[in-house]
Amino acid sequence: MTSALILFGLLFLLLALCVPVGYAIGLACCGLAFFTGTCDLSMIPAKMITGNDSFIFLAVPMFTFAGYLMEAGNITERLVDWVNKVFGRLPGSMGAVAIITCAIFAALTGSGAATTAAVGAIMYPLMIKAQYSREASAGIIASGAVLGPVIPPSIPMIIYGSAMGVSISDMFLGGVIPGVLMAGSFLLYNTWYAVKNKLPRSTTKYSLMDILKATWHSLGVLMLPVIILGGIYSGLFTPTEAAAVAIAYTTALMIAYGRFTLKRYLEVMKRTASTTGVIMLIVALSNAFSFLLTKERIPSKLTAAVVPMLGNAYIYLAVVIIIFLIAGALMDTAPALLILAPILVPIGVEFGLSELHLGVLMCIVMICGLITPPFGLNLFTISSTSGVSFEQATKGAAPMIGCCIIICILCAYIPGLITFLPSVVGG
Repeated sequence: MTSALILFGLLFLLLALCVPVGYAIGLACCGLAFFTGTCDLSMIPAKMITGNDSFIFLAVPMFTFAGYLMEAGNITERLVDWVNKVFGRLPGSMGAVAIITCAIFAALTGSGAATTAAVGAIMYPLMIKAQYSREASAGIIASGAVLGPVIPPSIPMIIYGSAMGVSISDMFLGGVIPGVLMAGSFLLYNTWYAVKNKLPRSTTKYSLMDILKATWHSLGVLMLPVIILGGIYSGLFTPTEAAAVAIAYTTALMIAYGRFTLKRYLEVMKRTASTTGVIMLIVALSNAFSFLLTKERIPSKLTAAVVPMLGNAYIYLAVVIIIFLIAGALMDTAPALLILAPILVPIGVEFGLSELHLGVLMCIVMICGLITPPFGLNLFTISSTSGVSFEQATKGAAPMIGCCIIICILCAYIPGLITFLPSVVGG
């Protein structure tokens, strides 16, 4: 276990010194190779290259690009109008509209931060006008945007599936029911908040013709998840090809809605390149990290040591939830998955759990970190968008953090919530 101590000791030391995660992983790998002679240092860059040499990883920049196009195209306005006309009579209507819009926008972009920024810019002033507190408004929007990486398409699920050899399509399907449950729990909290604080209900009544007009006005946006997911599960195209279709379709929507300019398009390309560069550097270095783990047989040694200590799958799942909740609060989703999954999944498999169940569970638990201090990305985004402090946003999101944890526990101990749809669609 000396190799494990050196590798993880260097990694956590560098992280404690605030070295960026990607560099910390790379330096830890080089340190192990240098001090122990496990492999030649030239193997590190070689494994980095092979780690990114995968067709499925093309989906990461393309889904990111499509998400940023959605944000830049102000497509959210049409979505908010449609959701408001259809669901605006619910108690706490503005909060419900924000959550449902986040859920739909999430299915379009797969990005929590993009959903927070796009929906928050429109819905935050409307929620304040509807007498929501600043804390509750910010917290509900930031929490609703957590659905982005849960409801397919999901970049964390693409990364996990590619790294662990699990079907991306099955991962996407596995996230549907947890995503719906999370959205439902947020809506229940919002209703309780509205009733408790006696928020006025909307008195505006929309006729069937108004709803049909809003549906027609938003039809282009609403059809995107149908085309993308329908295409994947009908076998028409792969997840990577679906990402390319999403870009083409979103670009066509921008042109049709009069939002396309070359300057805006180039700006989105720059943002995509910046985001993708960070993600793929971590993926590349994590492949070298996984290579060293396998070469030193660290996962199998840990499995042999830990399984007798944990005793059964129920304790193991509780430990996994705790570890990933802590990791999600302190680290970005991609590096945490790539570092922890190769170590923890073999232990779960030894207990008879499926890699699909564990993969989706790890992704949704990690995603809770988007609204968990001290580094909750959605909380920082809504603070920037709305002007509320990080502390206020955290206070507003606290009840939804509890909802997320409850859903994670249900998904851990009722595997069918994750595996049912993949088993039905996959036959």
